[in-house]
Amino acid sequence: MSTRVTIAHARELGYCVKGVRRWFDGRERTWEAFVEHGVDSDWLRATGDAMAIRLADRAEGGIRAEDDR
Repeated sequence: MSTRVTIAHARELGYCVKGVRRWFDGRERTWEAFVEHGVDSDWLRATGDAMAIRLADRAEGGIRAEDDR
C-alpha cells in the first residue's frame, strides 16, 4: 500500500527544496503536483533514485530524520 509523500517529508530529511524541484524536471509527476498534493511512495520507489527511496522510507515511517544525518 502506497503512502502519500509530501514536501514536508523532504524538509524533515533536510533535502534542498531547489534540488527537489529540479529533480521533478522531465518526470511524469510535476513539482506543482508534489507541493499541492504529494506523490505516492510507490512511484518514488519505482524511480530507482536512492534519495527518492529514502524519502519514501521517511514518509512510511521507516526512518527518522536523525537517521539520515
